[in-house]
Amino acid sequence: MRLPLVVPSTRGGRRAAWWVRATLGALGVAALGYALFGFLANVPPTQLIGVAAWLAVALLVHDGILVPLTTLAGGGLSRFTFGLRPVQQGIVRGALLVGAVVTLVAAPLIRAQQVLQPRGPGSGVNNTVLQGDYALALGVFWIVLAVAAAVVVTAVGLYGRRSKVRKILS
Repeated sequence: MRLPLVVPSTRGGRRAAWWVRATLGALGVAALGYALFGFLANVPPTQLIGVAAWLAVALLVHDGILVPLTTLAGGGLSRFTFGLRPVQQGIVRGALLVGAVVTLVAAPLIRAQQVLQPRGPGSGVNNTVLQGDYALALGVFWIVLAVAAAVVVTAVGLYGRRSKVRKILS
């Protein structure tokens, strides 16, 4: 299925759009080639094996764990947001997606902070590494995200009702 995002009015416009797309594609391929060459030139062969293993495990984790979990979560979320309109459901899904990404970014920092900065006398804490309370910040982020999503979902619902009332009265 082809979706026309830009519909040129003339044949010359189509040709220009083709050249723009071809140029951008060639630049993308050139950038990928440059990055691959730089990677292969600067990484020792022993580390290439480690990188390949990491990529294989990342693929397995993504396809074997993350995709099934998000599919199940999406099904559960559809049941949870049953009474909401599609726009409101999208807001809830978007908020949860943003929260999940931020949690994935913050989780290694929280774990590293626990490992590298033990508590207690004689722990030799290095206060210059991993400053801040990442767990508290993540908790505050989730609270703010939940409140913001609830406010926006409510506002969209009220706006939808208000516009329906105006349509009925008109």
